[in-house]
Amino acid sequence: MTNNSEEIRAFVAIELPESVKSFLGRIAGGLERCRADVKWVKSTGMHLTLKFLGSVRTELLPAIREELEPAFGSQGKIELEVRGLGAFPGLGRPRVIWTGLNDLSGRLAALAAEVDRRTESLGFPREKRAFSAHLTLGRIRSNTARDRELAEAVRQKMDLSGPTFVADHAVLFQSVLKPSGAEYSPVFRFDFSQR
Repeated sequence: MTNNSEEIRAFVAIELPESVKSFLGRIAGGLERCRADVKWVKSTGMHLTLKFLGSVRTELLPAIREELEPAFGSQGKIELEVRGLGAFPGLGRPRVIWTGLNDLSGRLAALAAEVDRRTESLGFPREKRAFSAHLTLGRIRSNTARDRELAEAVRQKMDLSGPTFVADHAVLFQSVLKPSGAEYSPVFRFDFSQR
């Protein structure tokens, strides 16, 4: 762990292979040409968040590890496919540009629910919204006339089909917010079973 303070900002996520990050970087780069006021996520930091924990007391880290290891250790590999492009809450007034993930194994939502349940026992509130497998490409900072151009560019790629990959582990990440953007460092790695 890189921070000896009393608390860290943390989340649990599935790492993406470099081929997927590269693909998403190209998609975001194409959308960036619209010149809307968007903070684009660096492809090196892209990941699939299973659970955002927020501020975590460092003394809780061993308990988090102990609670989550069985959930991931009993989990077989998950096959995922990059599929679709969209915006939250919608293309009329987009706030977040995302690409979706198709869960070819059919187990990802159940895994996210299990992580949510297990972290609730440690004092982290349950998610209010249903799990939605997506990867954030960018966040709109302010509305401009260029938003229409961006929305149209997203609309033209809504049926985006990208690489397929196999997730075989998850990571508890520490997130450090910097002026240049968030930087992530792994705290614990959770390997899935090899079945």
